[in-house]
Amino acid sequence: MSFIRFSCSLLLALSLAPLITGCTTPRLFINNDLPAIADDAKFIVLPTDIHGLSGSRSEKETIFYASFNTAFAEQAIDSSQLASRLKQHDFADVSWQMSHAMHRLVTEHDCFSYTDAYQLALNKGKKSSKFRTLDNDVYHLSQWLQQAYDLSAVPEYIAVAHIDSMGVSQAGKLIKYRVIAGIYSTQRQALERVLTYVTESPNHRTAILHDLDNLGFLIYRELFKLN
Repeated sequence: MSFIRFSCSLLLALSLAPLITGCTTPRLFINNDLPAIADDAKFIVLPTDIHGLSGSRSEKETIFYASFNTAFAEQAIDSSQLASRLKQHDFADVSWQMSHAMHRLVTEHDCFSYTDAYQLALNKGKKSSKFRTLDNDVYHLSQWLQQAYDLSAVPEYIAVAHIDSMGVSQAGKLIKYRVIAGIYSTQRQALERVLTYVTESPNHRTAILHDLDNLGFLIYRELFKLN
């Protein structure tokens, strides 16, 4: 992305900042045990998931994903037809699973690794854990991405974002939803950072689509602490 284009996107995100703090202050969890993400790092941006918002889910997810993917500019690895190709190879739900699991990792288990969470479960006497399955799925996903897109190496990072509806106001004028987003390091098999917060939009199609069209830039700004 050119400097001018990025500046325009950032200014747009800043002008819409009240949307992101309408309900809760964004919480950014950073894994300080890992090196900082380099400015020239490359990301595979997985398709975004939206659960619970009324109307066409595919329409909303398409707009949201375009916003999130575009925010990464040249750092995003070209991954055309990614959603359909993931579905064909049984990876369609991995983005959603990663998002929900990363939220639980940082808020409930105070860790950044699916493997660590699995070990914690074992220590508590559990014989199995979804975290172990997910850890394997993400590993195989990263290997598949390298092959599917003829990359010289496994992508350095995987970026995900997800929305869950949290209900409509009594008057039906506002819809509240939780946003979860994060960056996963494939080389270290651990999360680099996780963002979570609750926000809201006017509860009608045009307003929701407008907010989703800008949400990806807002999430990117918060993930990388851009002022």
